[in-house]
Order: sequence, then structure tokens, then C-alpha cells
Amino acid sequence: MRTTRWLLGVCLVCAPASGAQGIDFDTDVAPLFSKAGCNAASCHGSAAGQAGFRLSLFGGDPAFDFRSIVSELEGRRVNHAAPLQSLLLAKPTGGLDHGGGEVLDPDGPAARVISQWIEAGAHRKELRRLERLIVSPASFSVDSAPASLRVRVTAVFSDAQRRDVSDTAVYESHNDAALAVDGAGGVRVNLAGQHTAVVRFGGQAVSFSVSSPLGAEPPVLPASASANWVDEEVNAKLLALRLAPAGPCGDRQFIRRVTLDLAGRLPEPAEVERFVADASATKRAELIDALLESDGFTEYWTHRLATQLRVQNPGGDPEAAEALYRWLREQVAADQGWDAIARSLILSQGDTHQNGAAVVHRFFPTAREEAEYVSETLMGVRLRCANCHNHPLDRWTQDDYHGLAAVFAGVDRGRVVRFTGRGEITHPRTGGPAAARIPGDRFLAGGADGRQEFADWLTSPANPYFAEAMAGRVWEALMGRGLVSPVDDLRVTNPPSHPELLQRLSTHFADDGYRLRPLVRLICNSAAYNRGDAPASDAGAADDRFYSHALAKPLSAEVLADAISDVTGVADDYAGAARAINVVDRTVSAPALEALGQCLPGEPCSSAEGGERGIAAQLRLMNGDLMNAKIAAPAGRLHTLIGRGDTTPRIVEAFYLHALSRPPNPVELADWADRIDTTTDPQERTGRLEDFLWALLNSHEFSANH
Repeated sequence: MRTTRWLLGVCLVCAPASGAQGIDFDTDVAPLFSKAGCNAASCHGSAAGQAGFRLSLFGGDPAFDFRSIVSELEGRRVNHAAPLQSLLLAKPTGGLDHGGGEVLDPDGPAARVISQWIEAGAHRKELRRLERLIVSPASFSVDSAPASLRVRVTAVFSDAQRRDVSDTAVYESHNDAALAVDGAGGVRVNLAGQHTAVVRFGGQAVSFSVSSPLGAEPPVLPASASANWVDEEVNAKLLALRLAPAGPCGDRQFIRRVTLDLAGRLPEPAEVERFVADASATKRAELIDALLESDGFTEYWTHRLATQLRVQNPGGDPEAAEALYRWLREQVAADQGWDAIARSLILSQGDTHQNGAAVVHRFFPTAREEAEYVSETLMGVRLRCANCHNHPLDRWTQDDYHGLAAVFAGVDRGRVVRFTGRGEITHPRTGGPAAARIPGDRFLAGGADGRQEFADWLTSPANPYFAEAMAGRVWEALMGRGLVSPVDDLRVTNPPSHPELLQRLSTHFADDGYRLRPLVRLICNSAAYNRGDAPASDAGAADDRFYSHALAKPLSAEVLADAISDVTGVADDYAGAARAINVVDRTVSAPALEALGQCLPGEPCSSAEGGERGIAAQLRLMNGDLMNAKIAAPAGRLHTLIGRGDTTPRIVEAFYLHALSRPPNPVELADWADRIDTTTDPQERTGRLEDFLWALLNSHEFSANH
């Protein structure tokens, strides 16, 4: 056994002021295992533990850790008579073989605190609770990178004690190459931009952010850079990062962008030309209003909500799925508040062939799966991370996860949905029934239908998650990137890029009755939404999250398929639906949609993720019948134009207008004419025109919304 030489002096971080008798397991001892990495997922914090010893992940459950240390292995992990010979100390300090090597300095203050705690009886006295962590500063900027600074972490306890735990906290950067943090809170900013790090202590986690300007000089914002209060928040960030905003996009780009975003379709060439010719200063706002009141908005945003809610055939019952989709369409058409929609989804009962809102209870065979679904789709949080252990990076506990599942345990999930009160959820930690609980808030009285209380809490203006989750989804749909990414992962350790903007959008959404149309109108009328997609500076080219220019949004599989049909003039039949966005049962939709990256039922797809196409989808676009058969169709637009004798320039211009909402520029037109008209063979010319249309439909300009 190594001889331990205690350092002189008292470590404010590790040693309680009241001496050994005042050492508290939860707040003094357990955090030391996190600092040493003992309870990480790769060590004893894994689901199976290591070498027969298991700790809660990142110290999220001190009660479990105490039992593992003191009660298991017949108590041999602690030796009250000779603390330094305890397995708990001898292994991590290198006194005995240890798979993780020496992770505690035998002469260090952490080993001393643990030794004193064992010597004092290894009790769990619960002298105090950790109430919150404070990182100072929580956000700051540096003039340029590289730069160095330091953060301080203060733990606030229930006994009014405030302790500097900077040396004991654990630091994790989201991007070590951009922002490095050492074990004592020393920060090294290596790259310009905005970066985040997480701080953990005592089972809690907080984050801090550091920014460094991307541009060399502060930009001068023109009057066109601001149209409403949304731009106040966006522009404040641009100024801080020295990013010049792009100017407004052209009319052709705008009408294509907003029609795709609001109606899920390409504008007709005649619509484009009328809009371009209109000299009114208010024409963009008027177009937004017209689209918001159109059937196209109702149809497309019903599709978007159905995708968000992962609508599927429950148990192979298409009639139930149709009822839910029909009900959703009615809610969107009436501009029903999202709070009322959510309450109906949670509380509805009855025959699911008549009451569409009740169908969601049939999506999943177990209450646990429904709890995960509700938390992700309606709260915007990933509660499933608290199934096996307390959430390592958020406030959610196993009590929250299994308690929410218990809220739905009494639901009979047959064709006729009803609350029976029968059924229970076994809590894996206690082995007994889990008590119904509103996550992060309170336990509910037993025997009652807890869905009503949960729905009241969920849709309350005091709930910080409900409005933020939906406002964030709408922002991502229109702007191409969420203020929080992923959009269904709201947590303190995944902070928004523009926290004040997200808060204001959420408040606006709630104050307007949680209605979609006012929120969409506000965002679409902002200068940020109206910007062009070309960065205004070299620094702006690196901007993928601060909205200095419009981000290209890949068209979803359904919108792209419909756009191909519209441009080629060859419609599809999706199991009776004329357009892909009207497909209810996506499990039996055309294989081509899946190849294009369709978000399948049961998958949590966001706007940013749903349109991404891999190699298989791109090959399908290039070589599959989805496109080639339509291009070659005798009754399609291309062969109709060829048959009536249109010139190559007229054909090229027609397809540019249909596909891109703009005419070809002179260079493009001349290039296509050179490629196509160098043959006198009609059949060869037809083949070249088909190649032209194929190239146009495979272009990034066509398959994305810019």
C-alpha cells in the first residue's frame, strides 16, 4: 500500500468547512467520482458497470451510488478502520490493480475527503441539497481568437452555502478544436464564431457560451436589414459577430421561396410574372397573406403536422389514420391553437374511426413509448434519456420518465380508446409501481386520470417548453436551421443560438393563441427571411446558423416529388392521392418517396433532416423512373412542346420558369442552344432535350429552396 502524504492547507473546493463530521456524501463525495471519470459511460457509469461495480451515470443518483459503495460486496468497498485500504480508495489511487489506472492522486484533496468520510462512518447524512449551479460569466465574447480566459463555477446549496467548485466541476466542450476547457475552468478560444461548453457538478449541468467575431470590421446595417422586431434580435447577433447581412432577395427568388415554404409547391410561371410586374411596395406582405389563407397552406401544413406527429396506421388500421389526418386538416383550416390541438391529442377518447385525435394513443403498444413520443413531439425534450438513469445533461430523472409513462398507463389502446385506470408502470430502480408524475414538477394523486393535469401543465403559459418547442419548429421550417438544433432537444446544455429571439417568438406565439398563421406571418415578413442566399462577405460564407443570408433548404421527398410532377406535367397516383404531400399512410406510399429520403412513420424528422438525400436517393433521382419516365412521357410537357414545334430557346426558357421561377440568363441559354441544336437529326435533338431537362431537375437550384 502506498504511503499517503496529505498536503498542508484546506482545499475550499473539496473539504467542508465543518470538518470530517460535516462531509456530505451527495454534495462533497459523489462529485469527486465525476471529476475522476469514475461514473462516465465508459467506466462504472455504464449500464452494466465495470468489474461488478456500478455507479449512476455522471452521479445523477447519489442514493444509488451510496448503496453501491456502502452496501454491496458485503461492505468491503469501505474500511472504516483503515480508510486508505478501502477498495473505494485503493483502486483509483493505484494501491491495487485497477482497470482504469490511477485516477485519484493519493496525496490529493479528493482522496483526503473520501478517506475522512469513510473514517467518520461513511454515512449519507443529506446535510444539504444542490439547488443550482452558476457559471460566471455565463456568456462572453473575446475580440479575436485565439484567446484565453477563465470561468468560475459556484454551487448554491439548500443550507444557504455557496461554494466555488471550479476545480471539482467537470467541463466538456461541444467542439474541442474551437473551444478547449481545462479541468479548472481555464478556457482557450481557438476559432472565431460562437461556441458552447457544458459544466457538470453534483448531478446537475449548465452551459456557457463564448463568441469571437467572424468578420474583421463591424458591419454597417442598411435600412433594408430590419423590418420587424425579429430582425432586432438577429441583427444584434450579426453585429456582435461582425457579419454583414445579405441584401433582400429578388422577387423571383422570394415568390419561389415563400410558395414552397407556405404551400409546398412551385409557383406557376404566370404567378411569377404577375408578381414581378407588380410595383406595389406591399406586394410581398400581400402574397404572404394570400398564401396563409389558401387551401395550399392548409394542405401543406397539415402534411407538416402529420410528419411532426408521426402519423401512421395503428395496427394496420388505415381508417383510423385517415380520421386523424382529416381531423388535423380541420384544425389547420380553422387556425386552431396548438394548445387546443395538443390537449385534444392527450385527452381524446372514443371510436378512433370517428374521433381522429384519439388515434395517437394507438400508435404505441406501451405507455413508455407514448411518454417518449409526447415529450418529443409536444414538449420538444428527449425524455427517453431518463429511462435507465437520470438524464446526464438535463434535469429529467427516472421518476419523471416513468412517472409520465404512468400517466398513460391506464389507457386502453384498442379501436375505442378509453381511460380504464388499469395498468401500471414498474419503476426499474424500486421494482414497484411508478407514481404518475408531471415531469420536473410534481407527483399526481393515485387512482385519477392524470392526463387532465398533465395537459393543463403542458399548455400553461408558465411551461417553458411547450411554446418554445413549436415556435422553434416553425422557425426551422422557414429559416432552414433551428434556433436549437436538434429542434426536439430543448435543454440547458443545448442552448439556442439566439436565446432572446426564441423567448420572444415563444411569447408572441402564446399571446396570439398558439396559432400558426400569425407566427408564420411574422417570420416571413422579417428582413431575415427576405435575405438573398449569397453571403455579403467572406466571413458570411462560414455562417450556417446566424442568418446573415438565406440558407438553402433541401426539398422534402414529398415536395420534391410533387415539384418533379409539376415541372414535367406528369402526375402521380399515390394510393388515391394526387399529390405526395396528401399521402396519409406513408408506409405504403410510392417506393420513390422513400428513396428520396422520405421521413417514415415513427421517425422523429425535423425540417433540416427530412430533406437530406444520401447517395442512394441521388442515384435514384439520376437513374430511376421517378424522373426519367416523366421526362420521356409522350403526354408530358417536354414532348408536348417538341411536338408543337417550339424552338430550343423557348423550351429551355419554359422549363427554367417552371422549375426555377426565372428565365435562363444569356450564357445559360446560349450554352444549351449550342449543346442541343448542333444536330439536324430530330431524334437526336429530342434525346438532347431530354438530357437538358434531366440535368435541370438534378440541379441543386431545383431540388432546394433558396
